Amino acid sequence: MYSTKAYLQKPDKQGVGRIYIRYTHDRKTNAISLDKKVEAFKFDSKNGLIYNKYPEAESLNSAIREAQQLIEKVAASLRTPEFALVKKGFLERSAELKAKKKQERYNRVIPDLYNHFEAEEIPQQIKEYQEKINELLVKQRELSAKGYKNESVEELEFRNYLAEYPDTFNSKSKSAKAHINVWIKVLLEFSEKTNTTLTYDIFDYKFYDSYAKYLMYDSEHKYFNNNFGNHVKRLKAFLQWLEDDKGVTVINKGYKKYKVLKEEIEIIYLTSEELELLWNHRSEVEAPFVKYIDLCVFGNLTGLRYSDIKRSYWKIENGFLQGKTKKTKGNYQIPLKLDSRIEEILKKYNYSLNLVSSVKFNKYIKTICGELFKKNEINQIPIPICRYKLKDEFITYHLKHELIASHSSRRGFCTRLWQDSWSERDILLMLGSKSNDVLRKYVRNSTEDLLRKVNEKLKQTIVSNVEE
Repeated sequence: MYSTKAYLQKPDKQGVGRIYIRYTHDRKTNAISLDKKVEAFKFDSKNGLIYNKYPEAESLNSAIREAQQLIEKVAASLRTPEFALVKKGFLERSAELKAKKKQERYNRVIPDLYNHFEAEEIPQQIKEYQEKINELLVKQRELSAKGYKNESVEELEFRNYLAEYPDTFNSKSKSAKAHINVWIKVLLEFSEKTNTTLTYDIFDYKFYDSYAKYLMYDSEHKYFNNNFGNHVKRLKAFLQWLEDDKGVTVINKGYKKYKVLKEEIEIIYLTSEELELLWNHRSEVEAPFVKYIDLCVFGNLTGLRYSDIKRSYWKIENGFLQGKTKKTKGNYQIPLKLDSRIEEILKKYNYSLNLVSSVKFNKYIKTICGELFKKNEINQIPIPICRYKLKDEFITYHLKHELIASHSSRRGFCTRLWQDSWSERDILLMLGSKSNDVLRKYVRNSTEDLLRKVNEKLKQTIVSNVEE
């Protein structure tokens, strides 16, 4: 015996869940995604349907019933209706039905002019369709002028959706929309340079391998795993948006299993001694460059991301610098008594540190640190950095100042407090985060853990000697 019933996946933060069809056979339960979403309050979990009072009920309930009927039909055709066989049959039949509907949709683009018309009506119909053809020809010439090749109806539709997609990020930060525009530009470049047609049936592992090869090895980008992973993540989000918001059927579901590659990059930071040298170096640089040192020291003393420093949306209350982080919306609170220079820098710039862009900061802090290290004859041995492209390892060598950037400040802050035996809870409270993963991202190597233990042991020894 077998049975089917729709249920809603656990809703996300917006209260929206994905609809699944539960298949039960011999008391074993499995599920098949319907590739549709709905707000949790609209779903009747008892009956496995959308409440009829909502406008989308008719279409979603129809999709649920059709899926159940198809699953049960496939199960009935099998001698042993095991889930794996039922799912395989369901997906194959679904793909066939979708392909059939797609073909029917295309067949309706230009109907047969001779059907259902009298001879005298044909000239008028020809005129109307000729006008439409002329419009398409104009559009084609416009696209050609922009460098696009001749496209199928489906590829043209795909590109139009790409052009529309960035507008969905209007409510987010400018940087988020900028990242999306860069991703689209690179995807279109990949399509052109590799002669890859962007249609809804190409997103299998062959596409993934070709995409990776181009971005990591063949193009000017020469991405490593992190950058490539970000592009894959945005591609998956776009294809899911097509299905969820535009009602488009992405025929090849292979994209759902695309791996978003990541790599642990060593974040280089300034030691306490180097930070002191940098602070004292202010008197030796030209006036326009002092602010870069101040920003670097402030970041190291507070652990704030450069985006939060630049925003300067904070207040001072009860001896704490308080505010909300831009990235995670967490509430940070930095004790001013950690270091008197925190308040000194704030007062110097009238509590607003929106002084330079992160690009300029990263450029000039490298230059300043390079001069400082050379003058003091430190950090003159190149540091090996290991990066990956897929599973291929690449070792590059850099002097320390070449690796110092805005994120180095947060790493330095966390590392110094950790080595000084501050608890994870206290450090996270200052950063405005609740996840230990955030801290371990910056304090993750055994050397730092070992140094912390050595410091703790020394303190215990000193206390014991005093007591004796």
